[in-house]
Amino acid sequence: MKSTITARQKRIFEKIIEDATTDCYDEYEQISGWAALLEDNIPTPCNCIIGKERVVLEKIGTDDKGMAVIGSIKLNKAKVRALIQDIILENKTATNHINAYNS
Repeated sequence: MKSTITARQKRIFEKIIEDATTDCYDEYEQISGWAALLEDNIPTPCNCIIGKERVVLEKIGTDDKGMAVIGSIKLNKAKVRALIQDIILENKTATNHINAYNS
């Protein structure tokens, strides 16, 4: 079930989306814009959750083809990459940025 977005949240998301995609001419530049905005607004390393696992988000960037925003995750001693929208942050302000990316 998808949660309802309030009018206030919608305005916040619209501002974040505008900040991420200003002066972007194609989808590759938009993905890069999102990666840069998320990296600037989500302090890393930070604790987060993937599925039911507590992990550490170490870095935000794009995949090898520049088609998706990903997070580099430290899970136990392994390092893995996950789609940014699959990461749940403990910091609610930073979560707004991922939620705007998902919207």
